[in-house]
Amino acid sequence: MPDSPDVSIIIVSYNTRDMLRDAIRAVPAAVEPYSYELWVVDNNSTDGSPAMVLENYPNALLIQNNNNPGFAAANNQAIAQCHGRHVLLLNPDTEAKPGSIAKLIHYCDLFPDIGAIGPQLLNTDGSVQLNGANFPSPVREILNYTGLQRLVPCMKWLEYRYGRTDFSVKAEVDQVSGACIMVPAAVIDKVGPLDERFFMFFEEVEWCWRIRKAGYNVLYLADAVVTHHWMGSVRSNYHAMERELNKSRRQYYRITGNILTRIGGEICCTVAGARAEFFWLGSRVKRLLRSIRHTLSGKGSV
Repeated sequence: MPDSPDVSIIIVSYNTRDMLRDAIRAVPAAVEPYSYELWVVDNNSTDGSPAMVLENYPNALLIQNNNNPGFAAANNQAIAQCHGRHVLLLNPDTEAKPGSIAKLIHYCDLFPDIGAIGPQLLNTDGSVQLNGANFPSPVREILNYTGLQRLVPCMKWLEYRYGRTDFSVKAEVDQVSGACIMVPAAVIDKVGPLDERFFMFFEEVEWCWRIRKAGYNVLYLADAVVTHHWMGSVRSNYHAMERELNKSRRQYYRITGNILTRIGGEICCTVAGARAEFFWLGSRVKRLLRSIRHTLSGKGSV
């Protein structure tokens, strides 16, 4: 890998070996013709992820943690050591299409006012995964978690939440998804790395907030396309991740909001937390009832 690459690509992984392999495999065609260095930060995986990287991608710069410090802290470990003109955070549950990362680099080089840039994201089935949104607001999130957003016409809701209804064209936005986000190294030098008070979720939202506050633009680039197997890296412990999401949401409002926003944020987090616990309890009850029926059915057939 070059000493001064065009981009440093950082992938943080936790028990995502097979997806991680696919993510790394897609990188060369996605970056060409630019130079890159690849960092993999493993947060104490038990599925053989580090061994897979060492065996299949010996040029990757591997950091092996003996604990799980979280997404923000793990990315910062590599950010502190990387040498690229730009830094790309890339989820292990992504597959970047050929030329996609190159397009992000090109735009960052072309427009020095860009502080962060993200691609069009696709779901596993090829449908568009909405990316590039307005900053969160308690009102918007309460509407979403209570289901009241269904009372708003679909296009009006998209406009309210994302600032637009057409995701096939580039747009200036407030934030882009941390699944794939590029930030020039010079911008990181000015605004700092990710905030490690976030273990997981909302860290890229707060990062974009600081970037925008420093006077830079955040761009959604539809021409760059990345498949994101959404929640692939956290699906195995969904309930715990819902709790972590709500904890990070509360932290975000406390850091970025005025007094009214912080109060609204607390209400929003209470609603979201209650909803998550209700659905989790409901799923546990359903599993218990299925187990009881299965047991009774087995006894009846003896």
